[in-house]
Amino acid sequence: MADKMAGKQNMDDLLDDLFAEAKSDEAAMPSDDFMARVLADAETLQLPAPEVAAPTRSRGLLQTLFDTIGGWQGTGGLVAATMASVWIGFSGAENLTVDGLQAIVSGDTDFYLSDLGGDFSFDFGEG
Repeated sequence: MADKMAGKQNMDDLLDDLFAEAKSDEAAMPSDDFMARVLADAETLQLPAPEVAAPTRSRGLLQTLFDTIGGWQGTGGLVAATMASVWIGFSGAENLTVDGLQAIVSGDTDFYLSDLGGDFSFDFGEG
């Protein structure tokens, strides 16, 4: 363990020496001409400063809510879900069973479905 710590300390000293040598090397430093060209390129690529717009009238509560919901798509989905829940509420839950839906679709009152128990299990009789 002591060897690893000594090796790490030795590596840190080596890196410090290399960084100090690179910092003192004048040939590795960029020239003033190069730095001026880099800064000129950077200024051309920057976005223009935003113009300060005149204060606008505040938006109403309904417009803010409409935008928060998601515009026409979000509002349309909420309207469809609301109308479905109103229809289910007025039509009653007894029409939403399998028998009730079949009566609505076919207009018959005769059903040919198997009779399921309350726990949805079949009752088998002997004989």
